Order: sequence, then structure tokens, then C-alpha cells
Amino acid sequence: MASLFGLGKKQQEQYVEDESDDYLSITDENSKLSGGDEKVLEVRVFVLDDYENIREILDVIREEKTMCLIDIHLLRNKDPDELRRSIDKLKKTVEAVGGELVGFHENWVLSAPRKVHIHKGKN
Repeated sequence: MASLFGLGKKQQEQYVEDESDDYLSITDENSKLSGGDEKVLEVRVFVLDDYENIREILDVIREEKTMCLIDIHLLRNKDPDELRRSIDKLKKTVEAVGGELVGFHENWVLSAPRKVHIHKGKN
């Protein structure tokens, strides 16, 4: 069945169940970098309620290991000019590290590091 979906033996994922049965851990042979190191990628959620609070988000983006989901609805309701400044700052930082930034559902922004592609089309 795996070959039906285009997965060869090299790309098949190993599924390892945790003893707690709360989640399923997935290990992919392709996620390892040369030298035996594993690439660490996290997804973090931030709430941007003030322009001054953007520093923590920018620091995480600069590390290039984290996808950031940023809730901007509080700042949108509070001060649209600060929101515009914040989005411009996010854009410049993401572009500087070679990542991607996309807004969705009016209140959310997603930032991805260089090695992660955000598909923006419908197909």
C-alpha cells in the first residue's frame, strides 16, 4: 500500500507509540541532517497585543527553527497603525532569514523558516 502513495522504503516513516498513549511519535529518516544531528522544528503560538511585545517573536524567527502562529486580533482591535508597523517588522525579519510569511483568517499570521515552504494556492 505504501508504494501506492509513492513512498519507497527509504521514505517510509517509523511509528513509535509512547507509553502514555497520549500521542504518536513519528520519526522520519529524511529529517536527520548530515553528521547524525536531527533537525528540530517547533510550532509556537503567540498573541501579539502590543507592538512592544514583538521582540520575543522576532528572536524566535531569527533562530530559524520554529514556525510561528501569531494571533493579531487584539492588536487589530486596539491600534491598526501599530498592527501595520508590527506586520512590516515581521515581514522584514522573515525576509532577512529567507523564510515565508502569510496571513490567514484575518486574525492570524504564519511565519515559516527557510526550509519550510508555505503553499499559498488552492491547488
